[in-house]
Amino acid sequence: MVGAVSTYPRATVDSDRHLAAVARSLGWARESAARGDYADALDWVGVVEAIGDPIPHEYDAERQAWLSALAANRGVTGES
Repeated sequence: MVGAVSTYPRATVDSDRHLAAVARSLGWARESAARGDYADALDWVGVVEAIGDPIPHEYDAERQAWLSALAANRGVTGES
C-alpha cells in the first residue's frame, strides 16, 4: 500500500536487515570455503569486519583453517 506507515520502528527494521546481511555474508564465506575458494571466504569475513561487526567465535577456527588452506594452495601453486 503506497504511503502506508510501518508499524515497526525504523531502527528495528534496519537492525534486522543488518543482522540478515551479516548472516548472509558469513554463509557465503562458508559456501566459498566449501568450494575451495578460501580467498573469497576470507574476503566475506572481511566484509563483516569492515562494517564493524565482530566475527562470531565459531568462525575463529574456520578462519584459521581457511588461512592455512589458502597458504597451502598458494605454496603448491608456487612450486609448479
